[in-house]
Amino acid sequence: MPYIIDGNNLIGSDPDIPLNDLEGRKRIIESVRCFQERKNNKVVLVFDGKPDHGARHQHISPRFTVIYPRLGESADTEIKKILEGYTYFKDVVLVSSDRELKTYARDKGARTVNAIDFLFELKKSFRAADKEEDKKERINQKLSASEVDQWLKIFDQKDRE
Repeated sequence: MPYIIDGNNLIGSDPDIPLNDLEGRKRIIESVRCFQERKNNKVVLVFDGKPDHGARHQHISPRFTVIYPRLGESADTEIKKILEGYTYFKDVVLVSSDRELKTYARDKGARTVNAIDFLFELKKSFRAADKEEDKKERINQKLSASEVDQWLKIFDQKDRE
């Protein structure tokens, strides 16, 4: 199920990221990357304005791309072009709060999700990833030599009883 995401809408929905925050795009990209890895869906994230690194298309992973529109065009225009590239819209999800863009996508047969609702999904996905990482760290902790000696003494005493 491909997700096409209006990046500026997503930033505007996040009260933790001011619209003029230069790091805002990076934070959204990281959150979406985490979501994409957990869901393993194709994701295209579209931002207005100039690219951060010069390239209009940034391939974060094989299934996650960040796109910036051509000079003089808007993210909405770019998103419409992306939507035009699909022939089967039933599984396409547009994430945006832009009424006109959502109407355009729904008329094609795509599903739409408000940016604020998707933001909650992102945060939930990010928290789940943190919990998994925490769990892995706890499981993979090694015992020190003195801890091993203590456990051997405990089990050795139990074997004698």
